[in-house]
Amino acid sequence: MNGIVQSGGMSALQITPLGGAQVTLYEATSSTPNVIGTATSNADGTFTIATSSDTSTSIFYATATIGEGVTLMTIIGPALPDSITLNELTTISAAYCAAQFLVGAEIQGDSFALSIVAMMNANVVNIANGTSSAVLTSSPNADETNALRLTRSLGNFFATVVKGRELAMFYKLATPSSGVVPTNTIEALGNIARQPARNVGGIYLQSKTANVYHAALESQPDAWTIAVKVNDSGNDDSMFGGPGNLAFDKQGRAWIANNVIQGSGVSTTWSIVLEPDGSAASISPFTGGGLLGPGFGVDVDADGNPWFGNFGWGNDFPNGGATQFNANAEPQSLPPDGYGAGVAYRVQGTLVDPSGNVWLASWGNGKVVVFPGGDGNATPIVYPPGDETIENFAPFGIAIAADGTAWVTSSASPSTITHLQLDLTNNQLTPIGDVITIGQTLKGIVIDSAGNIWTGSGGDDHVYAFKSDGTLIGGYQGGGMVGPWGITLDGADNVWVANFGPLEPGSVHHGRVTQLAGINATGRLFGDGLTPQTGYTLPSAGSQVLLHNGVPLYGENAPACYIPMTRTTGLKVDAAGNVWTCNNWKPSFDMDVFGDPFNGIAANPGGDGIVIFIGVATPVTSY
Repeated sequence: MNGIVQSGGMSALQITPLGGAQVTLYEATSSTPNVIGTATSNADGTFTIATSSDTSTSIFYATATIGEGVTLMTIIGPALPDSITLNELTTISAAYCAAQFLVGAEIQGDSFALSIVAMMNANVVNIANGTSSAVLTSSPNADETNALRLTRSLGNFFATVVKGRELAMFYKLATPSSGVVPTNTIEALGNIARQPARNVGGIYLQSKTANVYHAALESQPDAWTIAVKVNDSGNDDSMFGGPGNLAFDKQGRAWIANNVIQGSGVSTTWSIVLEPDGSAASISPFTGGGLLGPGFGVDVDADGNPWFGNFGWGNDFPNGGATQFNANAEPQSLPPDGYGAGVAYRVQGTLVDPSGNVWLASWGNGKVVVFPGGDGNATPIVYPPGDETIENFAPFGIAIAADGTAWVTSSASPSTITHLQLDLTNNQLTPIGDVITIGQTLKGIVIDSAGNIWTGSGGDDHVYAFKSDGTLIGGYQGGGMVGPWGITLDGADNVWVANFGPLEPGSVHHGRVTQLAGINATGRLFGDGLTPQTGYTLPSAGSQVLLHNGVPLYGENAPACYIPMTRTTGLKVDAAGNVWTCNNWKPSFDMDVFGDPFNGIAANPGGDGIVIFIGVATPVTSY
């Protein structure tokens, strides 16, 4: 394999070959990586490493040490190409994509997770020539978001070390909250990736002293997060329209509940599946089995079968509560209208428990519906049973505790949480203890490894936490929280919150996600905001937001929109520590709900695409 070590990569005038660098090619493992070969770069920066094999069941990566702890890195992937480049931009990408797998300057981790790391790396940088990737230089990124310019600003920040060896300030700015000063540049950049809200201003000022990569940011970001937006459904006739939630399968693919036909409030009959890098899977989009306007409900069972809860929007009402597909996106629901006809109605939360039982939050008729063993043709178990009703009970989110019981939020007023026991012997769902009344319009709910229950309360901008017996621990509002909706846990039990934003007329929401300290957070109080008061965001760099077909977000004749991350509902953390968030609704409350009657523009709520924050969360190892 051939390669070059250099500073810069944008133009010949700004490229400096780095001769005398000690280059090492590695194969990553779950512990100390295997050294495949070494070389010293020539005066023109070039090198050659001979190898006996050019493929791996894990991934390859390369480093180039140029002295004094200054090391460059490039993540290669499972196959060796003819040639690679090592420069500041490839190093930034590697440090972010592998942030959760860095041990000093080494990459260590499970081969599946590292395969996602390599795929995400290709979204950020072209390793052949060390320039920005086609994903970042094209819509829906380019200057529709700040990600392209942000990576280049980080490249300039690092270039001050590679060219000027200004290590003292670099290490100071890259020291994490633990206070442990890094000893090499890979470790330092990994610290920034994992704690991107530290020393934001100092890093920005330092980046302005170099101009190796351009065009860079023109203003200081909220945090040094790299977020990639994706919006290719696989077919522009069936585009993203209000993605509501997502679930990962064991292949790392994201199954996405897609609400409405883009540009309307009309239910979709299709949904979307993306590969681990966010590209459209060959089977996407998919349809059938009674799928109709799925909202917040999607999960994948142990056999890899995705389940969707059918909500229905506008005047579309589903005949069945849930639709099941197999791993090839072929509908399994029989009859064709889906499972639960006449029992479940306008389903939101949809969950498969560890025993394979499928739970539906039947929002439209105030029921919780369970298909025992995931058999949609069996008689479902329902709470409350038969014709019984519970006043102001509108089930929305469901979480399963370690003992198999379920905690169910109701988004009605007053908002409540109900604890249910599933009795498969007597085919009953039985309430346990008193109903908890708290918050306003409760939505998502999760349970951490200690049994603590967390729920998002959109109407009062809180996340509430309870002990496993339902005793209130507290309510939390930090980290930029506004209109919390979806809620998920990372592998360290920290809580991630999707923010839908305000619902008052005249409001316009700039999307954000919030992270709260969980039970294992070091040096932070339980429930503390770990994100800044802006949350983690994805601002514009100056170009209007376009749909995948090139049409502006609100349509050809509507006002341009410059908010690429919009109102967010569902979110999940993948096996590489990337946080995937759903652009569910568009930013303007008035335009989305009422439209523009003076100009004949209809209401247009369905948001566009998925925003992926790279490497910021502790990976989730099972899903």
